[in-house]
Amino acid sequence: MLVSIWNYRRFIWQNAVRDLRHRYAGSSMGFLWNVINPLSQILIYTVVFSRLMEIRIPNLSSASTFAVYLCSGLIPWISFNETVIRCTNSFYENANYLKKLALPEIVFVVQNAWSSFLSLLISMMLFIGVCLILGHYPSGSWTILLVILILMQGFAFGLGLIFGILNTFFKDVGQLLVILMQILFWTTPIVYLEGILPLWFKKILPMNPLYHFVRALHVVIVDKKWPSFEPWMVMIGLAIISPILGYQWLTRVKSEIRDVL
Repeated sequence: MLVSIWNYRRFIWQNAVRDLRHRYAGSSMGFLWNVINPLSQILIYTVVFSRLMEIRIPNLSSASTFAVYLCSGLIPWISFNETVIRCTNSFYENANYLKKLALPEIVFVVQNAWSSFLSLLISMMLFIGVCLILGHYPSGSWTILLVILILMQGFAFGLGLIFGILNTFFKDVGQLLVILMQILFWTTPIVYLEGILPLWFKKILPMNPLYHFVRALHVVIVDKKWPSFEPWMVMIGLAIISPILGYQWLTRVKSEIRDVL
């Protein structure tokens, strides 16, 4: 897998950047919408939750802290969701290339994952800028923020690869995945505080793989602390194991995938 990605790194990079540039093709502001859209979302959440609703996090006095809490989980989630969905559709979207060119199938999945990650980086930089304006200044723990985002994106890529293979053979997978992602979203403390959950649900939260990533982001960005050892092991394991499992499966069925497409 790594060899294929390295050999086609220019193809992946060029197509990922092209995808980012042409997401808003035909509009007058073009690429700028990649900045305007996430910035407007961040500003809306900030105004609503820090000025209108004034939801506060216990032990933290700032009225803007909940907006920081929300954005620190929601922005990576949007990228996670986009990566899984787009990677799931990678083979169908590039069916013409797979039929005509001898390119490794994995290249198209990585291309979509990389494009989503570039978009995430833009959104997170804007978010950090808003944090500075709100007076929520970075701490030393923020230096590992990029590592957590990379691990989260790696897990999304692995899931997208697995579901992409399934989607090739079973057409309803894409529709079911949308429902599953909604369930995953609402069972992860992103738009609500973990403290409001009933005790029985708190006990099963660690069974949700996404919980460990979002919790680590909250600890780093909101609490300005370092995540403990256990979530690191879970995040690293998910980010490594899921792509490996997906690629192993892909190597077994890649000829069938081209036939089905």
